[in-house]
Amino acid sequence: MRTVEWRAANGDTIIFSRAKPYMLDTFYPSTPAGTAEIVRGIRTDGQTTYNVVADALTPSLVGSIQAQGKTYELAQKNLDELRSRLQAALNPKHFGELIYTDYAGAHRLICRPMSGAAIGKRIGNAEKIDIEWVSDEPYWTQAQQKSLSIGVTRKLWRFPWIIAPTVFGSILSDRVIINPTIIEIMPIIIIADTASENITIGNKTTGDQTTITQKIVPGQKLELNMSTPSATLIDVDGTPTDVTHWITLNSAFPWGLAPGLNEIFTAVDTPDISPVITIMWHQPEEGL
Repeated sequence: MRTVEWRAANGDTIIFSRAKPYMLDTFYPSTPAGTAEIVRGIRTDGQTTYNVVADALTPSLVGSIQAQGKTYELAQKNLDELRSRLQAALNPKHFGELIYTDYAGAHRLICRPMSGAAIGKRIGNAEKIDIEWVSDEPYWTQAQQKSLSIGVTRKLWRFPWIIAPTVFGSILSDRVIINPTIIEIMPIIIIADTASENITIGNKTTGDQTTITQKIVPGQKLELNMSTPSATLIDVDGTPTDVTHWITLNSAFPWGLAPGLNEIFTAVDTPDISPVITIMWHQPEEGL
């Protein structure tokens, strides 16, 4: 069964399906293929390159709101409340997540409503609705988020009955991520639990790397969002603080996962301190 789920910036979630109250009639995922601009260029080495600039996606939905109630007056009241909830979730000034599920799985798009829902004439306890979104991204991604943990080469444990420290619970400092698409993926990187003052994470394949020059105390985590791009420190109580200035001037920021094989590495100035680093990304879907 096809469903469309709108996760709004106000925290509300509206699900459109074949079940009441928000009924789904037709959903158009939209495609930029018909409006893509292709620019042909010749490089200094004589090779010809083609740059494609695609318009943003504009998915749209046609459906209805159908309310229920023990009496006609109660059903009308419920219909008004359902309409108000929908319009509050469709704020054109804020982005949200649009999740479209069909026979091929769940697909995700970061977008915002172009306006509130267009409401048709009320017939009984139902109203027709028409919604349109717009995205800065020219493609959908898989809704399921992929992740990979990475850290320093070793973790040293010191036991009182052993003179030399022992390598225990080793964490790889180099990991490989394969991007099976032709689109560069911009990941989110979470760094936590480290006392090291200089943390570097980068992509050996592209030659890009980012260095952070501040400690992250236990309970805090640093989020590097390559698509925004931004660096945010999330405190123990969940308070976010913009710390983009923590990134060194010689860092490459942002950087992404190039098509094909990407060798991701980390480095710290204190070898026996192991930061917990998680890379998260959504794989683009070129055919939706």
